[in-house]
Amino acid sequence: MDYLKTNYADIKKVLIAEKTPAYVITPKNIDGKLKTIIFYHGWSSSAKNQIFRANILASYGYQVVLPEATFHGERGSLEYDDIEVVKRYILETIMHNIEESPAVFKYIEEELNADPENIAVSGHSMGAITAGGLFTFNKKVKAALIFNGSLNWSWIVESLKEGEEDSYERMRINDFMIQMDPMTHLNAIENRPLAMLNGMEDDSIDPKAQEEFYKEAVKVYSEKEKIVFTEYEHTTHQLTTHMLEDGIRFLKEIAQM
Repeated sequence: MDYLKTNYADIKKVLIAEKTPAYVITPKNIDGKLKTIIFYHGWSSSAKNQIFRANILASYGYQVVLPEATFHGERGSLEYDDIEVVKRYILETIMHNIEESPAVFKYIEEELNADPENIAVSGHSMGAITAGGLFTFNKKVKAALIFNGSLNWSWIVESLKEGEEDSYERMRINDFMIQMDPMTHLNAIENRPLAMLNGMEDDSIDPKAQEEFYKEAVKVYSEKEKIVFTEYEHTTHQLTTHMLEDGIRFLKEIAQM
């Protein structure tokens, strides 16, 4: 991991609540409390694989926390390309991310030099879905950057239903997702900075689902500039430098972070 080290940020590996491995990337030479981004990785990725992106964010003054999702990285592995494995585990992984998030926030507040008024959530793919849920239900979160994700959780549940096993555990997880669906809790995000950035040719998470959410969510925003949905031409299920640049600009100019 030496090649990921830079002159402008420190990298620290931590274990949160004796359960959740994570990396903390902290910018150097910044006085006072730090603006913090919690960034969740996507399906088949890992916290370690996000350090390069976190270094970019740190170069703009942000402290970045990278939690490890269950079944990923040092917490185990799956046959991620197997569609049946995706259907079986992806929603459970998102649910675990949400359930473990209070400990992540407690760690940030108690152990890191974080400004509690300037915490954002972000993520790619599965991590973006996680971030969208945390943004909706945690008012401590000031802003969200959602890369190739969807806050239309009922659509996600429906898209994974075909051929799934009919079990109590599956019904429990589906019910969790439907009850927590940001589409049905729009009052919780009203006028809070939210940027949704999707590849127009994404064949993993249909950007139309995110667009449906945006069309409903924008109705509750009196400050329209605080909610953004952007599709990128010739872009599939990937987080591009253009997306990252637009996300940083949104945090700086709109979210005032």
